[in-house]
Amino acid sequence: MKTKIILILLAGIIFAGVSYGADDGPLVGVIDWLKYRDRKTASEYDKTDFWAGIALSPSTGKFASICSETSKDNAGIIPKDKCNAKDARPVVLCCNGWCSLALGVNAAKDNLSWGVGWGGSRETAERYALETARERDQDAKVVYSIFAREPLSTGAIAYAPTTGRWGYSSGYGRGDASRAVNYCGDQNAKVFVDPQKCSWMALALGDDKDAYGWAYAGNRIDAENSALAECRKQTKNAKIAVSFCTNGISH
Repeated sequence: MKTKIILILLAGIIFAGVSYGADDGPLVGVIDWLKYRDRKTASEYDKTDFWAGIALSPSTGKFASICSETSKDNAGIIPKDKCNAKDARPVVLCCNGWCSLALGVNAAKDNLSWGVGWGGSRETAERYALETARERDQDAKVVYSIFAREPLSTGAIAYAPTTGRWGYSSGYGRGDASRAVNYCGDQNAKVFVDPQKCSWMALALGDDKDAYGWAYAGNRIDAENSALAECRKQTKNAKIAVSFCTNGISH
């Protein structure tokens, strides 16, 4: 059975939870709508309930997420599909609050240590996810957190073959492309944009500056593998130059 800890925070009567283990469904948290002063999003000014969810594939280490969903079911189904793995399943869902995932670093792939948490703040969710994961792996680390009421965002990567320089940006909508070019430092740089708000983008580079591979996917591993595969078709010694999440906070 899955181990669960439920805590009631008297300030605001916010529930938080942590969990790890078997297949008895995701940990689910519901937080009363609050006016989040530090996150002035479009959804902040109404009382619509928004869900976030994280799914995990223990055999591959893939994890994926979604936010801004008004459907609890979709908050579990969408990240599960994004993992692109047979054993992927939703491990934590939260309405109006934060979801966090912590992973162990010492266990073999077939015995991955992990913990999840949810709460009214990122700090609460991450604290419980970490505490639970460290019951089985003292070196476990928080790898990802996402806020239910955060609008979905896309991202952009800019790459200049003449110089080998690159830059990226996320969370600024149509402004991401120009910001990525500015960070790259070359106004003639090629720009790649995630058109589907998939959550992860990656750029791979090799020996030949004119050769590159870029990709977007629902999880980091697939994005990096796709970028590497494309780059290896064109040049040797392909390596990931950058990979980043367009939604949520990665560590």
